[in-house]
Amino acid sequence: MQPEQEVVIRMTFYQLAIRYLIRKKGKSILLFFVLLFVSSMILSATIILRASEDSKQAIQAKTGSKVIVEITDQDHRITEEELRQISSLDDVAFVNRSAHASVLPDGFVPITNSLSGNEDNQKAAVISFDQLGKDSAFSEGQYHLTKGKYIGPDTVSGAVVNALLADANGLAVGDAIGFKTEDGAGVATKIVGLFQSGNEQKQTSQTDSVHRIENQIFIDNATYAKLFSSHGYDKAAVYTKHPQKLASLKGRLESMLQDKAAVTTSDLLYKQMKAPLDQAARVIRLMLILSTATGMIVVSLLLCMWMRSRRKEAAIYISMGRSKGGICLQALIEAFAVLILAAAGACALGSFLARALQTLFIGNDTPGIALETALQASDVLSLLGLGGLIILIAVTIAVFPILRANPKDTLAKMEG
Repeated sequence: MQPEQEVVIRMTFYQLAIRYLIRKKGKSILLFFVLLFVSSMILSATIILRASEDSKQAIQAKTGSKVIVEITDQDHRITEEELRQISSLDDVAFVNRSAHASVLPDGFVPITNSLSGNEDNQKAAVISFDQLGKDSAFSEGQYHLTKGKYIGPDTVSGAVVNALLADANGLAVGDAIGFKTEDGAGVATKIVGLFQSGNEQKQTSQTDSVHRIENQIFIDNATYAKLFSSHGYDKAAVYTKHPQKLASLKGRLESMLQDKAAVTTSDLLYKQMKAPLDQAARVIRLMLILSTATGMIVVSLLLCMWMRSRRKEAAIYISMGRSKGGICLQALIEAFAVLILAAAGACALGSFLARALQTLFIGNDTPGIALETALQASDVLSLLGLGGLIILIAVTIAVFPILRANPKDTLAKMEG
């Protein structure tokens, strides 16, 4: 055995792989650019798909998809126990309870232009919420806060009153306002906010005080419970953690409440914002599949052509005592080494390509959608996983004919 052959036999499969890549620079560079293109397409598609899923979660939190439960009969209201059962459901994020009742003023005079002497022209209306900024005339834009803050989860005995009612009675934010029920139960609350509608002057003079906008007083549900301990609630907005399961949640609420309440869903905004993401994700997913399949085919063809020219080399190695497994591992190391270099190059291009794809398929001016296209570790792992799969399949296809052939037959054909 010649000294050069002895050196080759002693070399490990990864040493041989490195020597081959250096010796065949042209082939290595060609494979590098093929894998760079495929890796860049895979990485940019992976970034967009990951970012779109992250954006969907942000949209879920922003849009607040919900099921609206509203009573159909004033004599059968939604009870506290029923609301506790609803809140305990797995898909429920939180419940915004609401109730409406009339009260008698205590220390203030309601605004009215009517000369009627009936009781409704001497009363005000209280409307309770857990979160006034949601599911009310404020969130719908009919009313707007002029001073102070909304009723919220941390509000204790607070009220938001109309600015005109406050002016007429010399009240301001921080002052106390009281009211009582016909049963004699009374409560005093602190004004935490003032609001206006803009439609106060459009009401007719015949409108009783209890129905006028100026006499609507928004309070927290704890205060409402003090006034009407077993009164129940008119309405509840049930917010879900999983908008995609909204129909299922609606069915469970209908089963729970039967004919007691009308149950409707409210997720139009979520669907509108999610639609362009879903459409883009389908296109990007198809692009990812095509990029992976194309890369697998092209790399397999390249390696097959190169392996045909290495049949004699492989036969000589095997006849010299090197195992077929070592030949296969050498080919894998060669391809994986080029893949690592290509993946590094793709990481430099991936975020740029991802932003280009976002502009192409979604657009930067789509309201409420801002994809985070910065490269993350999960994107690199996805690239290495798919790239590794491409290399593994391509090398297996290319090396299989060499491993199956008899080295003596191969050498005899080459010499013949």
